[in-house]
Amino acid sequence: MNMNKPALSVITPVYNGADFVERCYKNIIGQSSDNWEWIVVDDGSTDGTAEAVRKIEDRRVRLFSYERNRGRGYARNLAIRESAGDWIVVWDIDDLNFPDRFAAIEKARHLNYDYFCSYAVVVNNNMEMKGTRGFHHPFGCLPRGFVHPTLAVRKDIASKIGYKITRGEGGPAEDARMMWTLSSQYKGLWFEDALTIYQEDRDVNLRKAIDTNLAHLESLKELKKEGLFKAGYPYHLTLWRYFFKISILNMLKLQPGLYPKLMVWRDYGCLINGWRLSPEKMAFIKNTIRME
Repeated sequence: MNMNKPALSVITPVYNGADFVERCYKNIIGQSSDNWEWIVVDDGSTDGTAEAVRKIEDRRVRLFSYERNRGRGYARNLAIRESAGDWIVVWDIDDLNFPDRFAAIEKARHLNYDYFCSYAVVVNNNMEMKGTRGFHHPFGCLPRGFVHPTLAVRKDIASKIGYKITRGEGGPAEDARMMWTLSSQYKGLWFEDALTIYQEDRDVNLRKAIDTNLAHLESLKELKKEGLFKAGYPYHLTLWRYFFKISILNMLKLQPGLYPKLMVWRDYGCLINGWRLSPEKMAFIKNTIRME
């Protein structure tokens, strides 16, 4: 066994996230396992993100930086290629994770699962809880769904599937191909508890919502050509839903201020009956708020 080879490669693409670098690093080192590396891809930031990462004196932290912003899909693929671990752990710069996330992922790894996902607590920009995102039932031709920031996956599988390079600011919905393929074709451990704290409001806007749904539609058509999805009623029902959503979002351009208000109706998915966030995790969030 190579003792220098990490079990987990934590990948973080970041564009202008210098203010979150220190918080993110402290959250990672607060995990119950230290058998990891952190690969940060500075996706053409202009705010000193790379300099903030270089200040961290830890050999497990590896930085890749380039001048022109190329989007999250490109950055994630680069991180996967450069990773040394057996598993890839998605960890976005502005999200937080509870201290037991690595331990849960390690169990999935040792049990020979292909990937791992969990619930995510959703917070606003002030770290105030808005709800919990669970798992979505299949719809049309789409398989069961999970929240991408909760994903960990075998490196060989992540390399095979890859992330899509999408159009729009930041490369939105680059993760659809990865999530739909994993859920359809591989064995995952769907962990019925919250391990991730997802800061949803940071970049919520109407333009991103439109670009995201257009990218989903494009990925849907591509995966149908590749054979993951089959022609027929379920596929066309899914197409119709995306066309409908895009039409509604385009209508909202007349009153863009309505979009954030409509977010309260967003479908957060399903949670196991009787699930509640533990007192320990509630305390973790409250302590994080005090440190902000």
